[in-house]
Amino acid sequence: MASTKDTVDKPKARNLPSRRFEIFANPEMNEQYTWQRADWSKATSGWEMSDLIEKYGEEEVRDKMTEVLKSYAGGMVITGLFHEGGMENRGKRPRKGCSLTHIWVGPGFPLFRHSHPGSGDCLYYVTNGELIVGRRSLGPGSGFFIPAGMPYKYTGGPNGAELLEFHPGGGDPDQPGLKVDERTMDSMQRLIDQANENRDKWHRPTRIGDTTRAEEATDD
Repeated sequence: MASTKDTVDKPKARNLPSRRFEIFANPEMNEQYTWQRADWSKATSGWEMSDLIEKYGEEEVRDKMTEVLKSYAGGMVITGLFHEGGMENRGKRPRKGCSLTHIWVGPGFPLFRHSHPGSGDCLYYVTNGELIVGRRSLGPGSGFFIPAGMPYKYTGGPNGAELLEFHPGGGDPDQPGLKVDERTMDSMQRLIDQANENRDKWHRPTRIGDTTRAEEATDD
């Protein structure tokens, strides 16, 4: 008689890095603002912007996009929480395993319209504050799903917002990691104007969840 070991197929392991139990407990946010120390001569070098470049020329478009990023200083903080296989794999394509990232945006922070053709699907979940997506205001407990390559943008609500970004893994290494989907130079200038208008309201929380305390203070 065949033994159980002989007749039962073992589950096939996924082609993923070594997997282990891991805890991350109320970490402090990244101290560095997104794009705070960017090398502006290279900040947009790997981004796909061919539609705009065809209309306005490469130098003008890249200069304007750099101006957008400079106006964002202080308005967004991205903190990596977990990446299967280690944080050193964060941002690589194709993504090897799932990842979870915390994002804070300040009040009125206007993220530019863009997409991630090479980075796989993405799921966002609002944990604190309020996020404006299109004509919808999303509060805690709300979220949205972005299929790979779909353009999107959002704006921080009156007290800003905190959200979680979940990637299940995958992606196409032959596609760009980021594509700028703004359609005109005027639309990019409006982003700059909106960022400059709201800059004085941007105060990075120390720890994840502090946006809730800021809202409670406002209500009082």
